[in-house]
Amino acid sequence: MNDLDNIYQELGEHICLYPFFGAFYQTNNVIPIAQEGMPNSVRPCSIVMADDMNKWNITNDSIHDTRNAPVWKQMRQDFIQDKFHDIHDCRSCSYNEKSGVSSPRQQNNKFLAQFLQSDIVSEVKQIINDDYNVHDIITLDYYPSNYCNYSCVMCAGGASSKRQTFEVQVMKKQEKIVLNAADPDFYSVLDKVQLINFTGGETALQSQVHEIMDYLIEKDLAKNILITLLTNASSSASALDEKFRKFKQVIYNVSVDGVGDVIEYQRRGAKWASLSVNALELMDHEYISTVVNYVLTGINVFSAMDFINWCYESGFGPHNPEDVAGSFINISPVFRVDHLGQGAVPPELREIALSRLRTGRERFENNTAIYETYYTQLVDRVISVIESTPYDPAYLPQFIEHIRLEDTVSKKKLTDVVPEWAPYFQS
Repeated sequence: MNDLDNIYQELGEHICLYPFFGAFYQTNNVIPIAQEGMPNSVRPCSIVMADDMNKWNITNDSIHDTRNAPVWKQMRQDFIQDKFHDIHDCRSCSYNEKSGVSSPRQQNNKFLAQFLQSDIVSEVKQIINDDYNVHDIITLDYYPSNYCNYSCVMCAGGASSKRQTFEVQVMKKQEKIVLNAADPDFYSVLDKVQLINFTGGETALQSQVHEIMDYLIEKDLAKNILITLLTNASSSASALDEKFRKFKQVIYNVSVDGVGDVIEYQRRGAKWASLSVNALELMDHEYISTVVNYVLTGINVFSAMDFINWCYESGFGPHNPEDVAGSFINISPVFRVDHLGQGAVPPELREIALSRLRTGRERFENNTAIYETYYTQLVDRVISVIESTPYDPAYLPQFIEHIRLEDTVSKKKLTDVVPEWAPYFQS
């Protein structure tokens, strides 16, 4: 029913559908120890980058009322008026698109166009005519806890309990985690939801995620709902198969951004031997659809071809014409930790990474089959991120300082895992 090209033609190519249909609902936060607490928040998406995040706090103990607050209505209006690149809080997606890679805005639009049962154009026009007010949440991102068994080097305590422990014990931050109860209208919101994206943290390990799945199954709502879950593939999904089969559809977003020692360094706590087995199980699951997310950093950029070859040799990707529109592997620049991204990689090291990618690309480029074409384009996306990100000399000392701190608790030092960096860590 929803054609993405028609949506862009009717609503503008820079529209973001999330402020109209969605909500990122967060009931936890990391706060200073001296602070008493923090209210729940509901914002358009997880990567909103407001200078003052308090403007997205829940008002009147109501998710519904908050989604019609002036800040929400203004954002909807700005998107309709084609001001995407001028919206300060949306600069992360704007940066991605200017870097030549797909942004969460584009990915979410594609996702909603594919899976929403509502007539998107008609619904958005009704919202516009109703002074930009909305009535139902159609797609809900639910973030109940930061509980996670990894301490990824590019992460923060708000997204990982293990990382929060690192921040307290190693970085000496004076902070604590706050977990709040859901607001009174939370369960009534679920009556009209078509999509629920569980986020965290490691969602498969979060008790709140299991409680909501059980509730939806008990109320006979699950059969009409598509759910997605973020996972680091540290555990097998097979134990949840019985629950998953009660839902309309299940999609796993699997974070795999390296192989062997590289991912074990970047995602501290990961064990490649088991992680790879669990990821491949998901990638080949008969009921679960899988999207792999690769966060491209200054750590894994030199071995990006190793990851791409692993995915290719595992058979993961489009093999039939009907699969071409599917999103299988996302390449994501580092988010909120710019000094760990490509801007920190000096030109001489950048050329090493690019050379390996260009050489690796030759494996696919002379084959016009759908599968090989997909991998040619995947390599090109990685190259595009590197080439479109200017080197910033100010990031290099920040990168080194960051890594030296990580090395104090990692089982191997970065220079043992990525020897290309060794000359920069000799002093």
